[in-house]
Amino acid sequence: MRNEASAAGTPRERNGWAAPACIWGGLVGFTQAIGVIAIPTSISEERYSYPFTETGYVVAQLSFFLQHLPLIAGLILLLDLPPVRASRTARAGIGAGVAGMVLLALMELVAISAAGEATDSSRAELVNGLYGVPTILIGVGLLVGGIALLRSKPASIDTPRWVPLVVTLLGAWVFVPLLPAIMGPHEAGRLAIGGWMLLFAALGWGLRVGRTARNGQGERPTPVRSA
Repeated sequence: MRNEASAAGTPRERNGWAAPACIWGGLVGFTQAIGVIAIPTSISEERYSYPFTETGYVVAQLSFFLQHLPLIAGLILLLDLPPVRASRTARAGIGAGVAGMVLLALMELVAISAAGEATDSSRAELVNGLYGVPTILIGVGLLVGGIALLRSKPASIDTPRWVPLVVTLLGAWVFVPLLPAIMGPHEAGRLAIGGWMLLFAALGWGLRVGRTARNGQGERPTPVRSA
């Protein structure tokens, strides 16, 4: 009979797939953002599905939902790292980031309901407003969590020292430039999303490098402290 730890998978086992998944999720997200800009279209910008047809928009939204899943895995792995567990502030912030990303993934499905709408319809405006909730939650959570990790003692960090900076940038990016860009021209919003996705790929790389170092040196206990 397996115990709970075996059934759920140890942190090291989760690290074995979650970090590469986060890398690829970020790279796929970047490709999607650039692809949306490059796609030829005859659809009016006044349609919520722009630049896609209604059917194309549904397919795109489903792909965005699936692309968010490996990012969630990467954030959960980050939440499970010893330096994060040792800080109440980091746990709370990154936990909020995880919740926000889950909600953002679900919003990609909810947005399908506006596929046939005009951009100024009540449903389209409602969907746009709902997108703001998970996006801001991710931004605040990762910004707070990243700053808490930056304040941690070097000895308590078992990932590269630049990983806390990447986490902080992931949160800060939401407020500048992502939100202003999304409210601007279509291309600007997609470029900002693409840059955000590259930061997620960098996070996955940092988590993978940390895994390699731990496998070579063995797990070290992290002193319990709070930020």
